[in-house]
Amino acid sequence: MLHYADRVTDAGRPAARGAHRRRGGAGTPPAPAAAAPASSPTPASPTPASPTPAEPGPPAAKPRNARWWAIRGALLVALALLILELASQWRKVSDSIHELSVFGIIASAVFTVLAVGTTVLSWRALLAGLGARLPLRAAVRIFFVGQVGKYIPGSVWPVLAQMELSRDYGVDRPKSASASLVVLALAVPAGGIAAVATLPFVSRSALTHYGWALAAVPVFMIVLHPAVLSRLLAFAFRRLRRPPLTEPLRLATIMVGAGWLLVSFVLYGIATWFVLRDLQPDVHGIRLLALAIGAYSLAWTAGFLVLVVPAGAGVREAVLTLALAPALASGPALLVAVVARLLATIADLIWAAIGVALRPRGTVPSVPADGASPTPPGPGPTSAGQASYDRRTRFGAEPTRHESIAN
Repeated sequence: MLHYADRVTDAGRPAARGAHRRRGGAGTPPAPAAAAPASSPTPASPTPASPTPAEPGPPAAKPRNARWWAIRGALLVALALLILELASQWRKVSDSIHELSVFGIIASAVFTVLAVGTTVLSWRALLAGLGARLPLRAAVRIFFVGQVGKYIPGSVWPVLAQMELSRDYGVDRPKSASASLVVLALAVPAGGIAAVATLPFVSRSALTHYGWALAAVPVFMIVLHPAVLSRLLAFAFRRLRRPPLTEPLRLATIMVGAGWLLVSFVLYGIATWFVLRDLQPDVHGIRLLALAIGAYSLAWTAGFLVLVVPAGAGVREAVLTLALAPALASGPALLVAVVARLLATIADLIWAAIGVALRPRGTVPSVPADGASPTPPGPGPTSAGQASYDRRTRFGAEPTRHESIAN
C-alpha cells in the first residue's frame, strides 16, 4: 500500500519524484519546498495591454498655399462675371421673351440642364481611363465648380480649377489636367460630327460661311488618337517637370468620352428645337430638329475655337443666327440664340451650386480604376483603414503603425 501511494503521489509531481530518488529512499517522503523570504516578495509581472486603436479624429487640414487662394479667387471672379453675363442676357430678351410659351421655355431649360450635366460623364470616363475612378458625387463637384472658370477669358481657368479641386479626392494634377484637356479637345470633333451629319440637309449656307470651324475636326481627331495623344501629353509633362501618366488613354475610353459629348450636343439641339417651335418657323418636323442640332453644334464649335472671348460669347450667337436662316428671320433667330445662351448660363449656375453643396465629408481618397482598395490618406474615420485594422486584430495580429494612426 505504501509503494502504491508513493506512485500515485509521485505521478502528480515528477520533479519531486526525481529529487526523492536522488536523496535515496523510496520510503522517505520528499522534503517540502523552501518558502520565499517574507521580506523580499517577488513583484507580479504586468500583463501587456492589448493595442487599442486611437480615437478617430477630424481629417488633417491641408495647408492653404498661394495656389489654393489664387484658384479660389479666380473662381469668385468667374462667378461674378457669370452673374453679370446672366443679367446682361436677361436685359436682351426681357422685352421679347413673351413671344415664347411657358412650356417651351421650361422644356428647353430642362434639356439644357441635362445637356450640361452630361458633360461630366465624359470627363469622369476619361479620368477613370487614366486610373482614377471617382464617385459621381465627387466628379460633379470637381467638374462643375471648376467649369465656372470658363467665364474668365481664356480656356485655361477651368482646367486649373479642376486640377486643384481634384486634390481633395486624391487625384494627382497630371491625371486631372489630362482628363480636362481631352474633354475640351473632344468637344470639337463631337460638335463637328453632329453638324456635318445634319446641316447639309437643312442649312448649307451655314457650312459655306463657317466651314473653317469644321476644318479643325480632322486635326483634332488626329491629335486625339492614343498614339499621338500619349506622346503629346508625355512631352507636355516633361516640359512642366511633372511625372508622366502611368496609364495612357485607350481608344475605347476616348470613344466613350466622345459618345457622351455627342449625347450632350443632341440634348442641346432638342432644347433649341423647343424654342424654335414657338416662333412659327418655315421648316417643320424632323428637318427642324436636325437644323436645331446641327446649328447649335456648329455655333458651339466655332465659339470654342475663338479663345479670346469667354465661353464663345458673341461668336456663338452670330453663327447660330446664320445657321437658323432657313427657318427664321434674323430677328427671331437672334432671340433663339440669346435665349439658348441665357439657359446655358443658368444651367452652369445650377450645376455649380449643386457642386458647392456636394462638399466632401472629410478626406476621401480616389478609387483606382482596377477596383483595388484605396489607402487612407491620413487621420480620420476612413472605412478602408478601419477595415484593414479590423481584419488584422480579428485574428490576433498586431496593427501596423499606419493602421493605428489612421484609425
